[in-house]
Amino acid sequence: MPSKVVIVGAGPVGALAGLYAAQRGMDVEIYELRDDLRLSTAVPLNYTKSINLTLSERGIQALKHSGRNSLVDDILNKTVPVHARMVHGKNKTKLTTSRMAYDIKKEALHVIDRAQLNKSLLHGLSSFPNVRVFYNHKLASLNLKEKVATFKDTSVKDAEDNNVHKVNFDLIIGADGAYSVTRYHLSRYTKLSINQSWLDIYWCEFAMPKGHGLPLDCLHLWPQKDFMFIALPDKEGTFTCNLFASESIFKSLKSSGKIVEFFHEHFPGVTPGLITTESLQGQFLKNNYFPLMDIRCSPYHYGDSCVLVGDAAHAMVPFYGQGLNTGLEDHYIKAAALGSTGSSAEPMEALLQQYTQFRQPDVHVINNLALKNYHEMRRGVLTISYKVRKLIEETLCLYVPQLGWATQYRNVAFTTMRYTEVAEKVEKQGLILQIASVMIFAFMAIAFFWVTLLVLGSNPAVPSLPMIFA
Repeated sequence: MPSKVVIVGAGPVGALAGLYAAQRGMDVEIYELRDDLRLSTAVPLNYTKSINLTLSERGIQALKHSGRNSLVDDILNKTVPVHARMVHGKNKTKLTTSRMAYDIKKEALHVIDRAQLNKSLLHGLSSFPNVRVFYNHKLASLNLKEKVATFKDTSVKDAEDNNVHKVNFDLIIGADGAYSVTRYHLSRYTKLSINQSWLDIYWCEFAMPKGHGLPLDCLHLWPQKDFMFIALPDKEGTFTCNLFASESIFKSLKSSGKIVEFFHEHFPGVTPGLITTESLQGQFLKNNYFPLMDIRCSPYHYGDSCVLVGDAAHAMVPFYGQGLNTGLEDHYIKAAALGSTGSSAEPMEALLQQYTQFRQPDVHVINNLALKNYHEMRRGVLTISYKVRKLIEETLCLYVPQLGWATQYRNVAFTTMRYTEVAEKVEKQGLILQIASVMIFAFMAIAFFWVTLLVLGSNPAVPSLPMIFA
């Protein structure tokens, strides 16, 4: 097992990697490109903007397996439990709302600000004497065969490059996000296949102040067929909101300036009731809009010296709230592959290979599910078929638990079932429901046919069947 671990990136996923390694007695060095966000003068690690994060069962269990129970309690105390979606709309006479619980057993998502989560994890790291964190350090070069990384201290302006230093390691963990420099260097040592898709889904952030009157235990959703507006609660009682739409819509709104009219037409009740028209207009003009991306790569490792985790290995759209949870869960899966005590007799290269082979199929599934959930949030939640299937599956889950039936959302968000197993189970349940629907329809058709025969045969005022079909 490695005795010295170098981690690139001190975000939530990188910080948890440090906790796992430190807990196992390894010497840990973490290098972060930006400043320490715990300093009052620091620019937050999410200065480029970030959609609010949701912790679900996978992420929570991964945090608990770090062995820092008090830290997990501290993090959960900073979250807002969200039990349902509240879908907003308008009929001919008034505004409408429809509350849709996430889970029949009253499970909740836990909404948290990225900076708050990151601060808690970094504070947890500070208690380990075998952990050192270096801020304002950029990965400049990486030799995976010699196991040497070169970092540049960006806070020091030195033309002679005296701010560059080399670091030896046994294992380097790339937790440096979707634009991973570690992944770039990894591609020079292995046949790394990278599928990076820029999606025509852009987002812009808005803030909703207190006094809104919305329940804080809901994700609020204003769906349209091709775009949507959502609001996630903050611990302070405010809401962080996001508009998701195509680039053409954002460009049109920027050029025309008709953001208030757009909201009046498509997101009834938001303005001026929840966000004043002046604030909405000002925020839209001030805040940039950003595209979403989907990243998948293979493999996640090289030999026994390097492994990718989190968005560096698999960036996904946020519509299932699983990006963070999948990244945190990576450490639990990786730790299981390496052995719970770090004393596995297998070579490190074989263990990392096992991690890659085990993890990739699951991650590809959740990437796909996250993309599909964007369609569900915009359109599916409004359809009768969605509501009927949800009702059937939740009824069976609650009253006939021995069948093991559950909604896809429950299995993804409120269990630690492998994503591949979730997909297989959902497909099987869907097939059973289709067969049942066909059988019910066929039974009803046959029943109707025989009732019709009886009515026609017993009513003298109605011509007999032979006369009708003659």
